[in-house]
Amino acid sequence: MKKSAALFACFALALSSCAAAPKDTSLKAQLDFENNYITLPLDEYDMSDQALDITYRAYLLILKECYAKKGYDFEILENGWVSSGASQYGSWNVKHAANHFTSSKVREEQERIYESIPEDVRVSCREEHREELDMLYFDEDDEKKYRPVGRIRSEAYQRAQGDPEWKKARSDWWDCQREKGLTPRTGDGEWTSQETANLNADDPKVLEEVIRLATIEAQCSEKVGMAQRLGDVEASYQGPLIEKNQAKLNQLKEEKEKRVARAREIIATRQ
Repeated sequence: MKKSAALFACFALALSSCAAAPKDTSLKAQLDFENNYITLPLDEYDMSDQALDITYRAYLLILKECYAKKGYDFEILENGWVSSGASQYGSWNVKHAANHFTSSKVREEQERIYESIPEDVRVSCREEHREELDMLYFDEDDEKKYRPVGRIRSEAYQRAQGDPEWKKARSDWWDCQREKGLTPRTGDGEWTSQETANLNADDPKVLEEVIRLATIEAQCSEKVGMAQRLGDVEASYQGPLIEKNQAKLNQLKEEKEKRVARAREIIATRQ
């Protein structure tokens, strides 16, 4: 009876020590402060923010060349359409603290520039370069194809949230915020201070204050190494799940690498 009770307890508490999820602590997150990317092991197989930024730039370059032939100038703005300054771990990069609040504006401006081209010219260019563009564009069929990656990412993230090191890293970040006079929000899905949450980031009148607060939050993240610590924990849980699904992931990786390689070739030859 005691054995049965213990088994039932393990089943009921799936995240407890009696049912600990496998980890590979040799795997680490890679933080690129210069380009503002956090790369985890699963990104090798997925259309990450970085990969999407690359393929979208190539997509726009194809259109730009076509528009020019038809007599229309088309400005391509700097990268940042997909990635943002505040990642899944909140504001972590002081140098890019404002990006989270400006990248959406960049996307809006790029869309405005795109729509300034006459519709018949846009349609014509899409038809003339459909095969090239389709090779780069990430559509609904691709989203379905990459759902296994999303499931693995979600499962690893959930496991990471229950890890003591994850909780300790966030606690250290909150302590730093308090020292700076901010009020941390401590819910699982909360990655800004209460002061930031109280502001409307879309209101240009408060943008300066939004950026100031995001900078403080990023400074605290850098001080306690939160992004690196959280990324390492998440990476450690991704590893075993990747190994378990290796065959399927390798197929997706091959397709992704072909797409990114083609995009880099276009960028190198059409800038």
